[in-house]
Amino acid sequence: MANVGKDDKTGRFNRKAMKKEVLIISSEFPPGPGGIGSHAFSMAKAFHRKGVDVTVVCPADYVTTEEALDFDRALPFKVHRYSRQGWKGYLGRLVTIRRHLKKNIILSGKFPLWTVNWIRLLKGHKVRVVSVLHGSEVNPSNALIRKFTHNAISKADAVVAVSKFTAALLPECLQSSLDIKIIPNGIDLKSFPECERIKLKGNPSILTVGSVTPRKGQHRVIKALPEILKKYPDAHYHIVGLPVYQKKFEEIATGLGVRDNITFHGRVESRSDLYSYYRSADVFAILSENQKDGDCEGFGIVILEAGYYGLPTIGAKGCGIEDAISEGVNGYLVDGDDAYEITKQIGRIYGTREKLAPTTIDWSMEHSWDEIILKFIELI
Repeated sequence: MANVGKDDKTGRFNRKAMKKEVLIISSEFPPGPGGIGSHAFSMAKAFHRKGVDVTVVCPADYVTTEEALDFDRALPFKVHRYSRQGWKGYLGRLVTIRRHLKKNIILSGKFPLWTVNWIRLLKGHKVRVVSVLHGSEVNPSNALIRKFTHNAISKADAVVAVSKFTAALLPECLQSSLDIKIIPNGIDLKSFPECERIKLKGNPSILTVGSVTPRKGQHRVIKALPEILKKYPDAHYHIVGLPVYQKKFEEIATGLGVRDNITFHGRVESRSDLYSYYRSADVFAILSENQKDGDCEGFGIVILEAGYYGLPTIGAKGCGIEDAISEGVNGYLVDGDDAYEITKQIGRIYGTREKLAPTTIDWSMEHSWDEIILKFIELI
């Protein structure tokens, strides 16, 4: 049988011969948290708006089965969930993927990247596979798994990195041999409702959104608080996200004598509640820290979300956040371990918030998924 979507003479993909359909396999998806899930969700909606037949295969993490079903019923495209439980979970994932294969497949997240081997076994090159690289999944600390991951990435027809930082994580041999496109993260402008301003303690009120982990860097803000409080005695740090390392970070705060200047809010119930934090804070802080096991920040969608509500960011240098912040437009980059510099830039934003808000909003709107999706459509 002739290869689907390929010219019989040249063997190359002919976009006009391919039906507009795509399967997105993602390691995360709402209503559970996670940047990879937000990316996949926004991509799926944008594809749908462009008339592409979209199917998503993903897990349902941090939510009940009923919550996931209720969420999926309201969507204009099909979502098929799989379980992560044990070795049977891996088998179930592969079976689910096999049932829903399409002519164009987008892989996003660690396990999805690996499935290219399964897809090639089933379909060979009769389907077009695009692998999306976010950051942490690129270089696992285990040498065998890292080699397996790089081999899987090499089998994609095209590779998308969400930032120049993420692309540079690949070994040079892959950087030179693969068709790598830099397509930054974006936001779905249609998903941002009006939300109420809430009273957040602190002058200034500093906000971080993301799972409470070393990668997200909340501990770096905590360690800078003694210096921040010298200049701003009424400052308060608000942390929104899954409390994975909360106890450890509370110990750090207690040891520094700043525990009373921090509120851990946990995971918020709805996106609308989350957006109220963005709208109400004075400064957004995302001082992500690269981890020895390869865990790192590839871009930082939350920076764009905060920016939509006019909230500028201080972000850490040396990671994908450098692609998400335009210096002096939507915030400033800092050395995440330099408390003096962090304090200085917090003051810079706090003192010019009204001036920075319009350019911050414009920067976020430039990253609309309605524009970004056109680049993905070109790839398929």
